[in-house]
Amino acid sequence: MKQVLKLWLILFLMFSIQGLFAQNNHHVPSKERGDPKYRRKAQLEGNNVRTTIFNFGHTGRTGAVPIYEETPYEWPKNTGEVYLAQTTIWWGAEVKDINGERQRIVIVDNGRTSDQGKSWNIEPCPGYFAPGSNSIANSVDPSTWPPFWPDKMNIAPGSGAKPGWPGSWNGYFGRDKFNADQEIFYRASDDRYDNYLYFPDSTDLTRHGLGILMDVRAMAWSQILVSDVVYLLHFLTNDGTQDLNKFAVTLGVADFVGGDGDSQDDISEYDLLNDIMWSRDADNKAPTFGKDP
Repeated sequence: MKQVLKLWLILFLMFSIQGLFAQNNHHVPSKERGDPKYRRKAQLEGNNVRTTIFNFGHTGRTGAVPIYEETPYEWPKNTGEVYLAQTTIWWGAEVKDINGERQRIVIVDNGRTSDQGKSWNIEPCPGYFAPGSNSIANSVDPSTWPPFWPDKMNIAPGSGAKPGWPGSWNGYFGRDKFNADQEIFYRASDDRYDNYLYFPDSTDLTRHGLGILMDVRAMAWSQILVSDVVYLLHFLTNDGTQDLNKFAVTLGVADFVGGDGDSQDDISEYDLLNDIMWSRDADNKAPTFGKDP
């Protein structure tokens, strides 16, 4: 029975693209910028799956570290049996730099630095977790929430809420809506990538990258029909002043069926018609799984 159940470990990845192509004349770019000093992580474990969420577009683990420090996708949780090493998000666009030359700029989540050692990665924006906290904002732990939410300052009159939603959870379904058993939220930016003479924001020539802000929500429900599912929602917004007429997003998954010492025989497959991919182990065995398939 356990062998059949393990087929139902599902990772639901979704992204939304907002305002990437033609910016309207009324758009005022924000002042939100990313900084690696605000990197944090949190454990998502609201159902049968346990994994680590990082606030720079990455989940799972960043390297070969103990499972209690960074957790690859473990199912069932607390068994040590893992299936995915990590997920990542990359995006890119074809643009013209200040010399009129065509450039294809690709933004990555982690592992890229300049010759001077500066981060060229997606980095978290400040203000979306509690000052002094080592954790990303987590719906089940109010001590991780910021004093106010920077993305909720413009509140409609008559809504009954204060600007910034102080003391409230910034939920996908609304203020203090705890629909999921656990929800993690953060915002990140690509402005650190200064490898090209391209400036996405005419109001701030120190801003680089493509002018993208990304909101991410990691969600888990314990309800029986989705108790083996992790939802990762990515919302990308063009916050610059330049149009991005050619833009693409890649969601990456690193298979890890069986964990350390057994991933060499993993097989990844996909079905384009049904828009789904999956990984499996060639011999259905792994040292850390014991007699479990």
